[in-house]
Amino acid sequence: MADLILKSQGISKRFGGVQALDKIDFELRQGEVHALVGENGAGKSTYIKILAGVYQKDEGESVYDGRKINFRSNLEARQQGIGMVPQLIDLAPKLTVAENIYMGVYPRTRMGFIDWKKLYAQAENIAKTFGMEGMVRTPVERLGTGHRQLIEVLKALIYDTKIIAFDEPTAALSDEETRWLFDLIRTLRGKGISVIYVSHRLDELFQIADRVSVLKDGQYVGTREIAEINKDEIISMMVGRELNLFGTDTRKKQKDKEVLLEVKDLRSKNNINGVSFKVYKGEILGCFGMVGSGRTETAMAVFGADEKDEGVITLKGETVHIGTPTQAVRLGVGLVPENRITQGVILKAAIRNNITLPFVNRLAKKRAGFIDMREEKVISANYMAQLKVKAPHDLAKVVTLSGGNQQKVSIAKWLATRSDVIIFDEPTHGIDVGAKADIYRLLRGLSEEGKGVVMISSELPEVLNVCDRILVFRDGKIVHEFTENKGLTEEEVVAYAIG
Repeated sequence: MADLILKSQGISKRFGGVQALDKIDFELRQGEVHALVGENGAGKSTYIKILAGVYQKDEGESVYDGRKINFRSNLEARQQGIGMVPQLIDLAPKLTVAENIYMGVYPRTRMGFIDWKKLYAQAENIAKTFGMEGMVRTPVERLGTGHRQLIEVLKALIYDTKIIAFDEPTAALSDEETRWLFDLIRTLRGKGISVIYVSHRLDELFQIADRVSVLKDGQYVGTREIAEINKDEIISMMVGRELNLFGTDTRKKQKDKEVLLEVKDLRSKNNINGVSFKVYKGEILGCFGMVGSGRTETAMAVFGADEKDEGVITLKGETVHIGTPTQAVRLGVGLVPENRITQGVILKAAIRNNITLPFVNRLAKKRAGFIDMREEKVISANYMAQLKVKAPHDLAKVVTLSGGNQQKVSIAKWLATRSDVIIFDEPTHGIDVGAKADIYRLLRGLSEEGKGVVMISSELPEVLNVCDRILVFRDGKIVHEFTENKGLTEEEVVAYAIG
């Protein structure tokens, strides 16, 4: 057995009334990739943030490289050789790659000024690790998500790094960027650096991890060698039961084909090139395509969040003009956006205020402009229970929730509008398998209520198992429609998506 670089015992952490971690144990070998998995709110991110000095533990001890540690800041942790690539990349977009890498530790001249020549020389040298030496003077805002993650890794590598923790690193990456990331992790492992890999995408574990540890409700469940366990066994450890992910579709097929939404020849400069489709009452319409195929752009245009140059939108047989999201909501169209952080929720606002935000005017109509707080509380409590949002109460700020629970709040907000047509853009993004099953049941429930549900997803298994019809996007157009999913294979769908 390889030597242990890290051993944690009895780590506990409480946030207000929520016990995030309850005496968990974790061990990390030198030069291994150790996956850490669990449902939303299991405590995965909390644990690695304690290691990285972002949070301080309440109880327990961690021994790192032969000594006890209790870092008081992220900078201290990085200086001692523990780095973290967070789920939400937080760089200074206007500054260059080099300035971000050395943020807070810029080299100085004898007079105390920043030594710019030395800064860029050092940055070029460290960036050679990933072939990024030509980018060190480039503002971060010009780079994609994959390169931004590499910058977070480089911020750790300027020190004598022994451990790097990745928190949901592939959540916003394309397939190509994911392969690139895996190559990077293998390179780090080859250098003897240990990696803690947090992910909801269980299939990834079998490509990259050596071992896997499972947390549930803030408690340690167990650790297994990845070669000695399968996906179903991991899921069983996570949820405490066997899980039929996609469930059984018990919906009755709609006899009538009432069209709720029709889009004709939609065009815009934002990669929409003549898109036409219909959404029927009581159906779940799937939209699949590669990154940049035009799926999200079409949804944003229909919802009024992006401008459109041409096209006709009809709701229940009447032609409508949707120029803003406010108009869309009034007309009965909702959108759960792809990016929950920038578009889905207000992090510093309470859960209750987030859920009722789209229709807050309605809550104030009966009370001369004052919000009916009692009704607002009832509504938020109802949807928090329905979506199993883990929080001490509905006045907790969204920023204090796990990533998966933040996504649930984003979904709850649009369910509460009671729209006739709801577009879900990557609704299971950052959500664990147990919560995914809940979301699939929710979508089918909305369908049974007669809603028109549109699900945009990059995960083909859920598109094939949940949707009634499937539209395939490529180059800003719908290139094929599958009128039913029975017997349909992933290869058939992908063939149209890639051309």
